[in-house]
Amino acid sequence: MAQTLFGLRVGPSQIDRLTKYYGAAISPDLDQVALDQPMALQEAIVEPVGVVYAQADGAMLLTDEGYKEAKLGRIFAATALRSSVVEERGGHIDSSLFVAHLGASSEFMAKFECQLAPHKALGQDLVFISDGSVWLRQMMENSCPKATLILDMYHALSYIGQASNAAFGTSKKAKDWFGEQRTLLLESRLDSVLCNIKALSMGGRLQDSICSYLESNRDRMDYKAYRERGLLIGSGAIESAHRTVMQRRLKRSGQRWSIRGAQQVLNLRVCFMSDRWDLVRHHIEPLNYAMTA
Repeated sequence: MAQTLFGLRVGPSQIDRLTKYYGAAISPDLDQVALDQPMALQEAIVEPVGVVYAQADGAMLLTDEGYKEAKLGRIFAATALRSSVVEERGGHIDSSLFVAHLGASSEFMAKFECQLAPHKALGQDLVFISDGSVWLRQMMENSCPKATLILDMYHALSYIGQASNAAFGTSKKAKDWFGEQRTLLLESRLDSVLCNIKALSMGGRLQDSICSYLESNRDRMDYKAYRERGLLIGSGAIESAHRTVMQRRLKRSGQRWSIRGAQQVLNLRVCFMSDRWDLVRHHIEPLNYAMTA
């Protein structure tokens, strides 16, 4: 592209050096509260009825030290949600603020909590959707105790699906039984679901594991109330972000990363996907940036 537009020859080694340099340069900026948050997020802070969603999850990257988990966080306003014109095709999110860290969960938590800070005053209108990871739940309970915490419904259904498969295999009865439990779950009738699972003929250890998971997340499974508030109950936003923010660039065929190199690329990816590229501009052309900012 550079050669086509400007007649400049840019080789892979030059791109590698620039990526590492600017990926490292913006790291301190990304660790500060984003004053340039997407407009929808800024409006949600001011607007009393504005809902802000936060989601986080991990994905494995191949590094020189073996597979390591990269944690990704996403924050977006409900007003940034756009429905698809195609029925039952979901939709998209206009703007989000992303945080990524390859390493310890405590270090990711510090970065994510920093960006959540402006939204703590929203109380229950700050909505955090995640899987059953204990560390994610504890992070939100400690940093945003008034937030609404929701267990991603599809994770709950995956456990119920295990019970269905163990008891009925892939028969029509399995599909019907699973559908009945899904309906009960949407009506917040978890006790009925647990009773139905315990009534199945299946391995005791698996049965106990499934029931324990659902029971331990009971207080995050009031799906009827969440839907009445018009809230999302799935974590699809963070799962799709893994593909667009991380995997599209860092999980191409044959790629393996150093820890530092992967983090530098992640820094640039979250900066770009959060529409905060001015942070890079500031380091590339500080004088021009200062004059035009």
